[in-house]
Order: sequence, then structure tokens, then C-alpha cells
Amino acid sequence: MSTKDMLAQNEENNQKLLRKKRKTTRMFDQKKFFATIYKPELAELGNLKDNQFIRVFKANCDYTKVDFFNNINDLVMYTTKDDIYRCNLFFTLSTTDGTGGTKENLITRTVLAFDFDKKDLGDGFDHIDVINRFKAVGLWYHVLIDSGHGYHAYVCIEPTQDHDKVEAVTQAIAGKLGADLHSTKVTQILRIPYTFNVKSEPKPVNVIYMYPETEIKRYDIDRLYLRFCLTAQRESTGGKITQYALNTTNIPYCIAKLLREGSKEGTRYEDLQKIVVTLRNRNKSLAEIQAICEEWSEKSNYHDNLKYRVEHIFSNRRYVPLGCKGCEHYNECWARVESDFSFPDDNMLEMSESHARYLRRPRTKTTKTMSGNDLLIYSILKNHEDGLYRAEIEKELTYNSKPRLSYKTLSNALNNLEANEFITVDRIGKRKFYKIKAIRSKVELTFKVSYAAAYECVKGNITTEELRLYNLMRYLHNKQQREDPNALKGNLFYFRQKDLAKEAGVTQGRVSQMINHLLNEKLLSVWYRQPSKNNGFDFYIYRLNY
Repeated sequence: MSTKDMLAQNEENNQKLLRKKRKTTRMFDQKKFFATIYKPELAELGNLKDNQFIRVFKANCDYTKVDFFNNINDLVMYTTKDDIYRCNLFFTLSTTDGTGGTKENLITRTVLAFDFDKKDLGDGFDHIDVINRFKAVGLWYHVLIDSGHGYHAYVCIEPTQDHDKVEAVTQAIAGKLGADLHSTKVTQILRIPYTFNVKSEPKPVNVIYMYPETEIKRYDIDRLYLRFCLTAQRESTGGKITQYALNTTNIPYCIAKLLREGSKEGTRYEDLQKIVVTLRNRNKSLAEIQAICEEWSEKSNYHDNLKYRVEHIFSNRRYVPLGCKGCEHYNECWARVESDFSFPDDNMLEMSESHARYLRRPRTKTTKTMSGNDLLIYSILKNHEDGLYRAEIEKELTYNSKPRLSYKTLSNALNNLEANEFITVDRIGKRKFYKIKAIRSKVELTFKVSYAAAYECVKGNITTEELRLYNLMRYLHNKQQREDPNALKGNLFYFRQKDLAKEAGVTQGRVSQMINHLLNEKLLSVWYRQPSKNNGFDFYIYRLNY
């Protein structure tokens, strides 16, 4: 090989090493970006918690493609391929359920994002202008991106699933920053850093500045809502936050009167407790309650450490008697308090989320499932944890000489439970002996269901699918209370029928029918109703009675 050829070969090798080094650096920085954005929702080895997914949208002039990633290492491997300079790559800011990118598919949001487009702001607009606008608003950004034709600014927040509040806060802040208001939807997608903007000539999407994760103090969405939404509303409506709450929330008559007229000296602290507990039980955030109580305090001339007292009551006071006995408005205002499930321990089945989660619709064709028939047999065996022979199961399924399940249906249910490893089957002589498979589970991942619910099914008062729906609601209720600090207390439960239908894998109409039947049979009862913030229709808060 000639000297010239050797020099050319060395140059080519050096270029390959340089490209490899650049790619490695790009992968490291991109991983750092996603780790910063999704930090609270990351478990071990870069996996997202609780079966959440990042949705990635890939597009060029020839095709579009959507992929979902549960692991940020896999995501980075995908978005740093050698062909990325030919494609636009976007990601959905909220984590998703892995099936789509609509509002119904969104799970958790850990960041707010703002888009500054040069075509709207002028060619002289640069990243220094973005920084100055954040300073003027008094808000910290945590990541600043050059998107190729503008800038993206990210503000990290504590995890929230209140997507309506996220959208409202994003719109309010974007208005103050002069960012693109068309890019504030909760389903917004943005370009992935270290890819390319290929609208015309490919331009790199680079990070201008990213705070170290250890220096980031995430904002609380409720505090941002109070600061940018409720305060702005107060200024624009002359202090009508209280009236807004009264118009959109089913508040007891006596509490509404206190909010409208204020309280007299001697009853003010007692009334404050009633207001805070009632609003908290209507799922109002601490920030919203603080704002409403400020207006009440002006009417009541009460300024005794108000902020501290409201926060203390919100965090520590579980119940407050409203004095409803003999009140003419009792039947109108639903002045009820929530309660815990109170049944004798010998009437309770301790269910584990490890098994109960399979009451949801299957995520894949190979996912374990537990049908209504399976659940009924599971409940019977759960009530007899020492195990039962088939003849004994048949006896437990019989009421007034009528078997709840046919011979074939029972056989199918037992086979399904065995195949999915929910039960163990031993042969004793010529007979099979069925027993619940023991599982180890943390206390917070278990919940108790009254065996009376299964007995209602044996008696024929509810169907096996209605039993499954009720147990699914109990599973979701336990998960909701464990994960969401703003969840309703005690045995109160709110879940949109549309979302419940999706979880159960049936139509919304069918869910509505089953819920009505469960209400008739008193497994559920309506605690109160109020208008939805989204579409004006009423929604219901249910009490889970079993």
C-alpha cells in the first residue's frame, strides 16, 4: 500500500472514530435529557414505573411511524440511529399507556414545555430573549433547546395526572412568556434533542443549557395553578374564585352560605374546619382551598395564621361534623362524610394487586386475564385458603338448590385459573384438590373486599362480570389512593366511565348498565355529583360499599 493510500486509510479510520465518539456523546447527552425529564417516574435500569411508555413519533416526507418505549436506554438507541438526519423525531411530553397519544392515553406529566417559534417572533429573537422572558415572569426553566427554527424551554414539575390543570397552567404561563399558544395542549409533542429538524435543510436540535438533575427543584402544579391561573382569575373577575367553586362543585348548603356570607366571631375556626374538609373531600387541591379561604377570611375578618391553619386542617383533620341533624337542606346538599370499609375480619378477603390487576383488559394476547367466572371461583377459594375439592366448590356455588355455574363453565374457570397460575391443583387419590396460590405482597399492595360481594353473585343478584367490574373498581381505588396524594379519602371513588370501560375492556354503555345494577344492589351508592370541568355533564363520586 502506498503512503498516499495509507494516509487516506488513516484519515477514514479517524473519521469513523470521530463519528463513533460523537454518537456516543450524543447518546449520553440524550439519555441525560430524558432522565432529567422523567426522573420521578424512573425505576431501576432506566425503566418507567407502572407500565408507562414514552410515545415517539417519527416522520419524513415518505412515511410516519409511532413507537412506544418503556425504557429510556432503548429509546436512546432508537433515536440515535444513523438515519436520524433524514427524519423528524418527536416525543409526547406525558407518559402514556402504550396504545395511543390522545388525552385518554396519557398517564403522568413531569414537565411543562414552551415553544418559541422564530417565524412568529422575528429573526432577531434568540435564546437570550427566552431567558430574559423567564426572568421577567419569575420562573426558572430547567432545559433550553435550540429546535432548529426556534427554542423549546422545559420546566420540571412534580408528577401529576391532573392533565386539565397542566394544560391550564401551560396556557397561562405561555401567555405571559409570549410562547406559542397553539403548542400548549396536553397532548403536545416536541422535537427530541440531538436529532434533526428536517422541515427543509436539516438543522440539528441541540441543548443550549440543561441544569444538573441534582440542582433541579421541581415545581408543584397546584402552586403554579394558584399563582398563574387562580390569581389571574381573581384579578380579572374582581375576586370571584369562591363563586367559581360554588358554580362548579356540589357543596353543602351550609358551607356555601359560609363562603358567600362569611362567619361570625366565635364560630370562625370551627367554620374554617368545615370549609377545608368539605372542599378537600370534593377533591379541591390545597392551593385552591387556600385561595377560597382567603376570600372567606376577608368576609369574616379572620386573619389568625390563616395559611398555616388551612394547611394543618387539610393534612390532619379527617372528619368534621356539619350538624346536619334536623337540617331542612340535608337531602339536597349530600352533606355526607366518607368512611373506611368496616366489616368483620372474618368476612373479608385480602386481595393482592399482583392478582387483581389481571381483572383489567389484556395488554397483549399473551397477558394473563381473570374473567368474571374465574374471579368468582377465585373468591370462593380465597375464602377457603386451605383448599377445596371440586364437589365442595360446587356446593359453595349453589344457592336454593341452583348452581351458579354449569359443570362446563366451572371446568373452564378452574382450567383458566390453573393455566394462569392463580391456583395450584393437587391430585389426592382420584380427586383434584384446588388451592389459591400463595403470593408475597407488601401491605400497601393489598386491599380487602367483603366476601358478601361474591355471595351476592352466588345468589344471582349480580352477574359474574358485574362482580369483576366491582373488584376492578376496588383494585383501581386502592392503586389511586396509594399513588395519588389528592385522591378522594376512605371508600370514595371517582373514575370516568369512559376510562373504566377501557380498563375493563368493554363498551362505555355496558359499564353504565353494570354500574346501575351495582347501585340497585347496593354494592355502590352515589355520594355526590357535580358538573364536569370538561364538558358540562354531571359526573358521580361513588361510595364502594363492599
